[in-house]
Amino acid sequence: MSKGKLTRAEQLARHRKIFLLARERGVTLIEAEQLLAREEWQAQQERLAVTRRCGRAVTSREISGGAPTRYRFRIRGDEPWMMRD
Repeated sequence: MSKGKLTRAEQLARHRKIFLLARERGVTLIEAEQLLAREEWQAQQERLAVTRRCGRAVTSREISGGAPTRYRFRIRGDEPWMMRD
């Protein structure tokens, strides 16, 4: 997932993370950057797996005999057409 161009503050914060990781593990900055990228990727994959296991990946799963889950508990009087008055 690409976010776009980082701001200068985000660039410096990322460089600091890489620098501290390099000092902690005793590796070069390039190796630390690769380690950080790998760790971020693994964390992202773990979050994705947890999300899929709990069922949040499917946003509008149908309930038998009714509306999708996200529309089931709609409060009366909260319809969009009522906002015109």
